[in-house]
Amino acid sequence: MLMPIKGEMEHRADLVHQARHFRTVLDGFSRNVALLYSNQPVQPVIDSVALATAFSKWREVFDATRPYAEVNRPDFVVFSAGLLMKEMLLAKALVISPETQLAVGETGLAQWPEGYAYASFCLSMAEAVLESMGQEGVVNDAVASKPDFWNSFRENAAENAASVLGFFDILCGIEPNWEGPDVFWFRPGFKAAQASKQQ
Repeated sequence: MLMPIKGEMEHRADLVHQARHFRTVLDGFSRNVALLYSNQPVQPVIDSVALATAFSKWREVFDATRPYAEVNRPDFVVFSAGLLMKEMLLAKALVISPETQLAVGETGLAQWPEGYAYASFCLSMAEAVLESMGQEGVVNDAVASKPDFWNSFRENAAENAASVLGFFDILCGIEPNWEGPDVFWFRPGFKAAQASKQQ
């Protein structure tokens, strides 16, 4: 259930480029939320204006860091997805009523409904993009099923939005950089790939 739209996204033509468009994000996130809450009596509401704000801020950073993608493209995909989650969280793109929060039952969905929804969508996008590039998936299912992980993710994100990328990396089975988790060239994957190319 963590990535309900991954299969649908995999079948989109040229997903690597489509993922950079707001319409793809809006449609994909709407479908993701609908699937996550399909059995719930009270559905959350997507604030499309807030989502557009999140996308705009994400796109600005994405475009600024894109030249570094050539050093380690798979790691850049994960970084970009984590960055989108951070901006969605800051913009409060999903409005969940108390009734909806009481109705959810899946581990992460119950612990942190909106964060789980953002992570679910961003993971789905990252996995689908990676697979379209011929790369293996990255999600760490063992971590994703732990309530303590989601509680810690939520608490740290509330204190420091940049930590979203570190926790997203953990969710993807990637070593995070806690000194500057939202700075791409600080990432262990970037540094290792850059050092390898310089040899």
